[in-house]
Amino acid sequence: MPIGPKSICDGLMSRRPGDAPFAAVKTAGVRGITVDDQSVRRAMRIAFERMKLVLEPSGAAALAALLGGKVDVAGKTVLVVATGGNVSLADFMAHMNHA
Repeated sequence: MPIGPKSICDGLMSRRPGDAPFAAVKTAGVRGITVDDQSVRRAMRIAFERMKLVLEPSGAAALAALLGGKVDVAGKTVLVVATGGNVSLADFMAHMNHA
């Protein structure tokens, strides 16, 4: 079953969220937002160049949303969960070359 356009954020492309996480997110009033692949690549590059972190595309999505102004953070303390490790060197370099 197709799930929509292909994305470099393959770790976020599940067909259906789990029941418990979906219920928790719904109860907390969390809303979903989207970021495009180019924004994710930019976030990966910024994390690498400024913080010396290697992020996988799915792990850079939250940072991409923050950097892209998709979340109102004015006057707030913000925590961004950014993960890496699930990206090959070849893929990481390809993303950096297109960022």
